[in-house]
Amino acid sequence: MTWTWQDPIVALIVAYAVVALYRHLRAIIGSAAPDTKASCHGCDDCGDDVAPSRTAPPPAAPLPPGSFRVH
Repeated sequence: MTWTWQDPIVALIVAYAVVALYRHLRAIIGSAAPDTKASCHGCDDCGDDVAPSRTAPPPAAPLPPGSFRVH
């Protein structure tokens, strides 16, 4: 098997992709220690947010029969 100039470039790209995937998975899965509360993405800001009060929007007026308006 002979190597061309493309083989080392492909090997570098694949190696970079494997390292990036490893770092990404380690940041997602391995960041929480057993004694800490797990966070969705490791920033610890999720519990500090106050949920906004959700009010229902006013009901839309029904369209009269035969109307071609799109709402």
